[in-house]
Amino acid sequence: MIQHLQDAVASWSKETFGENRPPSAPLNHLLKEVQEAIDSPQDIIEYADCLLLLLDASAKAGFDTNQLISASFLKLEICKEREWADEDKNGVREHIR
Repeated sequence: MIQHLQDAVASWSKETFGENRPPSAPLNHLLKEVQEAIDSPQDIIEYADCLLLLLDASAKAGFDTNQLISASFLKLEICKEREWADEDKNGVREHIR
């Protein structure tokens, strides 16, 4: 199902914005949409905007959703092994380097 969504997003993006758009274009747009989700955390459409842009960027980078999900599970295991610092003023906790 998520691969179907990525394929639909990639097709629409190619038709709408052109074939040669690099992954950085939707990723830069994602930066703006993340702020909108921060500003409206109860608006599920803002999360959907973020997901669509991430799927578009990852497709442009040559990754399918199976690769993206597999990498996410791998990253989760890495995160589980890390030590985490205290929260900053925004509630962000980064791993200790």
